[in-house]
Amino acid sequence: MARRLLRFLGPGWRFLRTAALAALAAYLFLGYVAQLYRIHGSSMTPTLHSGERVLVNKLAARLSLIHRGDVVVFRDPSDAETVMVKRVIGVPGDTVRVVGDDVEVVPGRGGTHAIPTVAPVAEASDVHAPVPPTDGGALSLVLRSADYFVIGDNRSGSSDSRHWGAVSADAIIGEAVFRIFPWDRIGPVNP
Repeated sequence: MARRLLRFLGPGWRFLRTAALAALAAYLFLGYVAQLYRIHGSSMTPTLHSGERVLVNKLAARLSLIHRGDVVVFRDPSDAETVMVKRVIGVPGDTVRVVGDDVEVVPGRGGTHAIPTVAPVAEASDVHAPVPPTDGGALSLVLRSADYFVIGDNRSGSSDSRHWGAVSADAIIGEAVFRIFPWDRIGPVNP
């Protein structure tokens, strides 16, 4: 009787075991390795358009592999429920200077040349959240060990670090690495 029952339940048990392992693998993959995100808004145009879907490498953030030029997905500093996407232009140790809409990054340990250069500004101070100057003056800050300065590719249509300050490494979900939709734009985010 027991043999007959095992023969009857055997394929079902193997299926359930395989399905449970697949669900566990998917849970671990989406929780710690990669995840899909849908782009909302036009702050990253022309690189990313609203409605596009990108694969985000979560390991990059967990292993501190975020570099200048990477497109990152992070939690909005003012609302942790909102997810944003921007380009990293300043990494820990860099000095960032903002004059109106112009931004200059003087690399710390991440490089040797300023990008892009603007008029000279006052010496950098160790501030975390810049307040944009209202009198046309300049703002300067040194990024701390876990801070990143992010900006939208569509500068005129982007709310970014120029407005609310550096993004903490803890808020970064990962690097947007591959566009999977729409079909005619499939490919790497940073070619």
